[in-house]
Amino acid sequence: MVCLSWYFSSAVTNNIGKQIMNQFQYPVTLTFVQFWFVSVFCFLSGAVFNMTKIQRPTRGIIEMTAPLVGFQVVGHVFSSVAISRVPLSVVHTVKALTPLFTVLFYRVVLGTTYSRAVYLSLVPLTAGVMLACRMSLEFNNLVGLSCALLSTLVFVMQNVFTKKIFGGNSHGAPRKLDKMNILFYSATLAAICMVPMWLYAEGWTLMFSQDPLGGASGSTGTWSVISWLLFLNGVSHFFQNYFAFSVLALTSPVTYSIASLIKRIVVIVASIVYFHQTLGVTQWTGVCMTFWGLWMYNSAKNAAKVDPTSSILAKTKVGRRMSRGFGKGLLDSDPEKVHNRGGFMI
Repeated sequence: MVCLSWYFSSAVTNNIGKQIMNQFQYPVTLTFVQFWFVSVFCFLSGAVFNMTKIQRPTRGIIEMTAPLVGFQVVGHVFSSVAISRVPLSVVHTVKALTPLFTVLFYRVVLGTTYSRAVYLSLVPLTAGVMLACRMSLEFNNLVGLSCALLSTLVFVMQNVFTKKIFGGNSHGAPRKLDKMNILFYSATLAAICMVPMWLYAEGWTLMFSQDPLGGASGSTGTWSVISWLLFLNGVSHFFQNYFAFSVLALTSPVTYSIASLIKRIVVIVASIVYFHQTLGVTQWTGVCMTFWGLWMYNSAKNAAKVDPTSSILAKTKVGRRMSRGFGKGLLDSDPEKVHNRGGFMI
């Protein structure tokens, strides 16, 4: 049920985001607004609805969430720029490579060894999404494609490292922050850090230009329509983040990547319906291949073996210490064990 809610909110967020970008060519502003919406809704969830208690900021909390801010800002800005330049289905086709990047990082850097079946299962998963999106791959915008790829890489790093980031306790931070507190502090810090970027890239134009929606900006919408779409996008973006936290808290990074891959299909199909496109035989074949790959992965994931001594990090004294630390927080594929240690994953 949590996964389905995540898929639905993601589809709404992405399709409204694309609609905004079609009328309002300010991708940094879209990201800036999304962060503030998440921050405000998290605060209201605690102050008004008593869903949680937003803790007072401490040095430990700031140090715990600060590493996440860089991933959030860079990844979301790249993603917004990508959907402003290329079709939404193209962006999510590129993001469907997330499982491959995750497994590659674990194998090369951390020395995690999986069975051959696990590696083979990623082939139909990724190939299926590529086939499902083949109809949308007719474009010549290298900037948008590059931004989509960079966004994917950034979020892979975020998903992997957050297990370690939230697995410890230092400088007065509580042993475990709940999802609302993590969302609140990461979004608030990200929004604050984005102020100079937003002012430089788009803010001054929006505030002081005589016609920010016309001329060279390429925007075609009206302020009333854009404001309403930004509000809807902000609300759905909050729920997307909330459900993403919940899913990742219950899975390993690779399993989360597989769930994210399925989410890409949902978003792509939703965009096809929303923008009145059609699916052919090739696209339906891709969908079937993806679910086949998911079944293969679920059957093979328990055969994955961890061998930290074979990693690149294990070859140096500093690397061995890092590997041991990552092995305790990152390489544990049992979410219950990670949960019991107090870690929380985004």
